[in-house]
Amino acid sequence: MKHTIYGISLAALAILALAAVLGISGRSVRKNELETAVNMAAEQSLGQLGREEEGGISSSGELAADFNRALLLLLESEADVKVDLFAADAEKGVLDVKVTETYQNLMGREETVSCKKSVILETYAEKKPYHEITFWVDGAVYDRYSICEGGAFVSPRQPEKAGKAFRYWAKAGESGDYASSGEEICSDVDLEAVFE
Repeated sequence: MKHTIYGISLAALAILALAAVLGISGRSVRKNELETAVNMAAEQSLGQLGREEEGGISSSGELAADFNRALLLLLESEADVKVDLFAADAEKGVLDVKVTETYQNLMGREETVSCKKSVILETYAEKKPYHEITFWVDGAVYDRYSICEGGAFVSPRQPEKAGKAFRYWAKAGESGDYASSGEEICSDVDLEAVFE
């Protein structure tokens, strides 16, 4: 009799532990599904901006409606979904939403998970090339970085040389402080350290 009660108690504890684990993992699965669906719906909707000839989106109302449609198609779990739309601007390519999903867990209790997403679509008329800036000290490369054409010059940490003070970076074969020249970066540049 004693062993029977002990066995029933252990089985009940195992069932409760299993239910707790399933409840926690169920919430995690719901959260992951919601985040994935919101990300994909936002990406799909913003990807349709400006494609009028292909049935794309041209107004903020269409952007909001397309996001809701895409989201509902992507969600597979049974739940009540609430979408709070903070911003949907088709002209600027902005979408800011919070999606809350309410569902019943294994124990029949109501739970919620939510996901907030802000997306800004960036478009470029033309891709600008990158140029390499190489800094030399006594014939050896001191530092190197790439910068987009037209970008601002950024000087690295000042080099040190025994008995001399660093003055400025000069373009190879020229004199004068390159940083103060205001020259726009439109090609690869080699700069040499000038010491005094």
